[in-house]
Amino acid sequence: MFTVEEMNLIQAMDHTCRRMSIFDMKTSIPNIEDAELKVLCERTLRKVSAMTDADFAAIDFAVYEEEKNE
Repeated sequence: MFTVEEMNLIQAMDHTCRRMSIFDMKTSIPNIEDAELKVLCERTLRKVSAMTDADFAAIDFAVYEEEKNE
């Protein structure tokens, strides 16, 4: 459902719940100057917004956190 880039973006935001992730992305978009990053954020925001809270909660972010720490 999400690309690696989208998962990294979600991970960089407050991903404690879907609503906080959406809020962080919405408030970040106006401040993003890089066009590619802005497109990525807008696309990810659409995907997260279309999900249910239960689907978002089922995402295992620990897998991505472990890769970051290696």
